[in-house]
Amino acid sequence: MKKILPFIIILLAATNANAQLISRFTWESNPVTTAVAGANAISVSSYATSANGGNNGTKGLSPGTGSNDINLVLDGSNFNVPALDIAVDFRREESQASFFYRGSNFNFGMNSGNLAASFQLTSGGSYITINSGNVFSIPDDHSFHNYHFNYDNNTGIAKIWTDNVLVYTYNGTAGLPMYWTGAGNVTIGREMDATGRNIAVLDNMTIQMHANALLPLTLVSFTAALENNLPRLNWKTTEEYRVHSFVLERSSDGTSFSAITTVPASNVYNGVSDYSFTDSSFKGTVAYYRLKMVNVNGSHTYSAVKTVSVAGNSKAGISVYPNPTVDFVTIKMNNAKAAQYQYTVTSITGMVVVSATVQLNNGINQVKIDLTKTAVKGALIIHISNTQNDTTETFTVIKK
Repeated sequence: MKKILPFIIILLAATNANAQLISRFTWESNPVTTAVAGANAISVSSYATSANGGNNGTKGLSPGTGSNDINLVLDGSNFNVPALDIAVDFRREESQASFFYRGSNFNFGMNSGNLAASFQLTSGGSYITINSGNVFSIPDDHSFHNYHFNYDNNTGIAKIWTDNVLVYTYNGTAGLPMYWTGAGNVTIGREMDATGRNIAVLDNMTIQMHANALLPLTLVSFTAALENNLPRLNWKTTEEYRVHSFVLERSSDGTSFSAITTVPASNVYNGVSDYSFTDSSFKGTVAYYRLKMVNVNGSHTYSAVKTVSVAGNSKAGISVYPNPTVDFVTIKMNNAKAAQYQYTVTSITGMVVVSATVQLNNGINQVKIDLTKTAVKGALIIHISNTQNDTTETFTVIKK
């Protein structure tokens, strides 16, 4: 029970409960590669071990015997996040050490006895590097202190705390995510050997994505068009993070949608992902499509609805064109004999846009319907009925 209370206090002070956890270590036991929550490490120095002397009388992570760096390595793919929050307890036994290191992309730790951080942010097609410089002289008192880094891409602000006291603030440009292209794996305890002492120097490390990070992706484009007389759906994304899949949904009326395929997400953050799907099961004349973007936690968002229409839109000697239209639509009919017809145009919610009764002769007839007097756009349903034999045909047109 000694471990739980101080750990909870640290979490409440240093992190946001709504943040998304990536990894948490307490190093209470071996193997030290095992996280108490989130992603485990994939390797560590063969000398590194769980040792007595951790924060508040608990165990912590020690370099072990000899003068070997801890070098606890985690799979970098778990850390390709737009915003990062790191909190750790550290006891100084040397003058150079990295708490969290990912090459030139990110380094948070001790530089010649001083607390410092450097990190890269995506800027257009490239990146910018931010260096905090030496922001705090880490006490050489052989006692644990808490060090905390946070970057929020929603605001563009980075902060560093020591023992919950703010020692550094970077006020950047809102909306810039962290840059991880080619960053590789993460190393905890790089250049950290405690100068040969077999003593716990790290404890209670929590790495998470900042609660306000922009999620889960940016939908660059979503298009639908006919290709070889079949609907072809294409979409591009960027800044994907922990996206589970894309569910492509189809509707015949623009209201009731059902899933037709699920495409796994690539989860490329610093880059563009291209996806496509051909709807070979399409049989009608008009179809509506939308993209359901599903996050790993089950939450989801929808794209705008896209429409595909087969030219002609004809049935049993009746055709409706142009489709889509911006102003007028024409019904063309080839009647075996003269008859009275009624047509009604409604929105997909059932609101009547226009309605009229016309007398048509035998042979080819054309009825031009004026849609300029309605502000309704999108899917419109045309019902045309022969009032003498009660037969009805239904068409869907798109008004732009």
